[in-house]
Amino acid sequence: MDTNRKLIEQFLEFINSGDAAIGQPIISDDVIFYAPTSPEPMRGFEGYMGVLAMMRGAMPDIKWRIEETISEGNKILVRYTMTGTQTQPLMNIPATGKSICVTAMNIYEIKDGKIVREHGLPDMFSLLMQLGVLPQ
Repeated sequence: MDTNRKLIEQFLEFINSGDAAIGQPIISDDVIFYAPTSPEPMRGFEGYMGVLAMMRGAMPDIKWRIEETISEGNKILVRYTMTGTQTQPLMNIPATGKSICVTAMNIYEIKDGKIVREHGLPDMFSLLMQLGVLPQ
């Protein structure tokens, strides 16, 4: 297993647990991450924790599973399956009690053994359809 994949395995443990102690050693303090929930890139480990808290707060049982990785140089693309049940509001969507199963494709840039940039691309259309916000 290459070093990028090992780092992503640690990252998976971090996002599935929400444990900052697991994330801090592998995420740069200066991380920049792009997510569809914000028009501007977010920065820093605390910003990352905020997005994770939003997701975990709305879906306490949320889990990510790695389906595929492609690694080249200091970048790795990860295709995840994200599952969970929305029991609390999410992005101004009232709690639905509905379960979701959504694909996400994220690109990570790694420097000195830490994630310095992430482009998160969850399938928002599928998520909104499964929550009943968009028609099927």
